[in-house]
Amino acid sequence: MTALNTALEIDLTGQGTAESLGGRFCGGVGGEAEFIRGAAASPGGRSILALPSTRDGGSASRIVPRLGPGASATFHRCDVRYVVTEYGIADLRGKSVRDRAMSLIGISHPNFRSWLVEEAKRLSLVYQDQVYHPALYREDLEAWRTTRTGLSIFLRPVRISDEPLLKEFFYSLSDKSLYRRFASARKDMPHSRIQEFVTVDLSRDVVILGLVFRDGREHLIGFAQYSRNERDRLAELAVVVRDDYQRQGVGTLLHSYMTDLARKSGIAGFTAEVLEDNLPALRLIEKMGFEAVEAEGGAKEMRLIFDN
Repeated sequence: MTALNTALEIDLTGQGTAESLGGRFCGGVGGEAEFIRGAAASPGGRSILALPSTRDGGSASRIVPRLGPGASATFHRCDVRYVVTEYGIADLRGKSVRDRAMSLIGISHPNFRSWLVEEAKRLSLVYQDQVYHPALYREDLEAWRTTRTGLSIFLRPVRISDEPLLKEFFYSLSDKSLYRRFASARKDMPHSRIQEFVTVDLSRDVVILGLVFRDGREHLIGFAQYSRNERDRLAELAVVVRDDYQRQGVGTLLHSYMTDLARKSGIAGFTAEVLEDNLPALRLIEKMGFEAVEAEGGAKEMRLIFDN
């Protein structure tokens, strides 16, 4: 069963009202709560709330830190799965309060996102050091691609709500893969480190996730990032592929896609630092046209100029 409903307001935990704004009643209970709960409880069911991101001509957000004083809670946070606005979809199933808040902020109107982050900090719904960049999510960077082995992958930019996805990805990597990516024997990936990857300014840097879908959810199998250096119009490129998906063409696909994006953005070429004993990565980037320019401290500095 799929239930499609709407709401007047929804707070950052997923609780919402379809009856009142604060103490001002706008309607009765109706059957919304029953349909939401019935869909959530049915085998394979989906409960969807679709609402505009703002009200009152854009002067107020429908996604709020807390429901207004006196508002009736029409539906409980545990029954809602999907929340949809014109800025995207938040899947709240199985999410912590913090992850729910970040997912809902990510689909709120851009004019209210900074305010929502600050209010979420004040209410201790998110980390106090939570960083937020106002650059909009870029749907034009989404694409489906197929590797040489026939694996279909969805490529999209990172979202502010992707921290749990990235944490799961990094902890799935072997010690060898982690060492090759970070050139250190680190075993942990705390929030302070993870958020560096999910709060990038997409107007300057690009982080692309390679995803497959199983059991109704996204699984991150590859990660690519470039950081622009305005001084020489080059960008530093890094690519990581989950161990069980290596040697299936995922790395080559991510390299090619990042190259296409960089060319369109006016970047002149890539640099990459690769450990000398990381033979799979060296073979891959040499195949992509990179050349070694210097070697220092057990790492090779590789460079690819697009015009060449």
